[in-house]
Amino acid sequence: MEWWFHLPIVFWCLTIFTFGLIVGSFLNVVVARLPYEKSLIWPSSRCFACYTKIRAFDNVPILGYLRLRGKCRKCGTPYSARYLWVEIGTGVAFLALFLAEVVFNWHGIPGIKYDHPASNVPPPQCWALFLYHAALLSGLIAAAAVDAEHRIIPTPITYTAMVVGVIGGALMPWPWPQAATAVNVIPPEITMWNHPDYIGKVPTGVQPWPFWGPTFAFAPPGSWKLGLLNSVIGALVGSLVIRVTKWLFETGFGREALGLGDADLLMMAGAFLGWQIPVLSLFVGAVAALVLKVLEVIFRPDNAPAAPNSISSTPVPSTADDQNPRELPFGPGLAIGVVVTWFAWPWLGPRLQSAFFDAFTLGLLAAVMGVGIIAAALLLRRPVEVQQPVAAK
Repeated sequence: MEWWFHLPIVFWCLTIFTFGLIVGSFLNVVVARLPYEKSLIWPSSRCFACYTKIRAFDNVPILGYLRLRGKCRKCGTPYSARYLWVEIGTGVAFLALFLAEVVFNWHGIPGIKYDHPASNVPPPQCWALFLYHAALLSGLIAAAAVDAEHRIIPTPITYTAMVVGVIGGALMPWPWPQAATAVNVIPPEITMWNHPDYIGKVPTGVQPWPFWGPTFAFAPPGSWKLGLLNSVIGALVGSLVIRVTKWLFETGFGREALGLGDADLLMMAGAFLGWQIPVLSLFVGAVAALVLKVLEVIFRPDNAPAAPNSISSTPVPSTADDQNPRELPFGPGLAIGVVVTWFAWPWLGPRLQSAFFDAFTLGLLAAVMGVGIIAAALLLRRPVEVQQPVAAK
C-alpha cells in the first residue's frame, strides 16, 4: 500500500490532537478559576501578578508557554507547569481515545470502525462515540487536576459532565450502535445473564452493559428509557458507592475520610458508563492513588507545592489543605481507576458477568466488602491526641 493511502488517518490524528490541545487550554481556565468561583469567560487570560493581558499569540497551546519560557512577558513572574502538562495531557488523551475507539475499535463494538483506506471520513457513529467519551475524559482530567492542586472537586465540573452523560445515554441507548435485536444472542428463556453458556456474549454498545439483564419490558433494548435508566442508575450507584464507603470507613476510623467530590466524580463516570464500571473503579482507583502518592514521595520528597501562579487573573492564596503534605487527594487516582477499568472492560467484563448479573452474589460481595472496610478502618484507627494542660508557674 502506497504511503499516501495513510494521509487521511494522519490528517485526522493531527486534527484530534490539536482539538485536544484547545480543550486542554480551556480546562486550564476551569482548573484555575472554578475553585475560587470565578467566571470562565471574564476577564480574559492575564498574569495575576501584574494583571497584564496575555496576547493571543502567547496563548497558543504549548507554543505560547514554551515561547515565554513559562514566565510573564512583562513582569517575569513564573507560571505553573500545570498549564503545559494539562494541554499536552489532554491532547495525547484525545488522540489515544480516537485511536482506541475509532481506528482500532478497542471495545469491539460492531459498526464502530474507521476503514481509512476505503473512506476518508469516519462514519457518524464513530464521531458520536468519540465526542461522547471525550466529554467524560475532559471531566475526569479537570476534576483530577483541581483535586491535585486544591484538594476539592467543584460540582460544576461533575454536574455538567453528568448532564451530558445522561442526555447522551438517552440518545444512544444500549446496545446502540447495534440494533436492538443484537440482544437475541441470549435467548429470552434465559432469565439470568450469569448462565455459564452465555458468559462474554452480552452485546457491547456506547453504554457497555444494561443496568440489569435481561432488561425489563418497560425499558426494552434500544429504547431511550433504557438509555436514560442506565445513565441515571449509573450516576446514583457511582455516588452511593463512595458515600457508603466513606461512612463505613469513618465509622471505623473515627475521622473524616474521602470527600463528597469523589462521590461526584464517580457519579459523573456512571452517567456515561453505567454502574458496573464505577463500582470496580473505586478499588482500582485506590491502588492508583497509592502509586501516585509513592511517586510523589520519591520525586518530591519535600512535598513542595507546585507554583501557584496563574494566567487566569485569579489570585491563588495558600490554604491549609494545600500545605498538608500528608493528605492524599483521591481524585487523580479515582480518575485513573475509571479509565483503566473502562479500557480493561473487554477483558474484565466477561470475567465478572456472573457476579454483576446475580443479585445474591452482589449482595454477598457487598456485605464482605463492607465488613472488610470497617475492619481495615479499625486497624488504622489512632487515638485522638489530647493536649495536656501546662501547669502555671
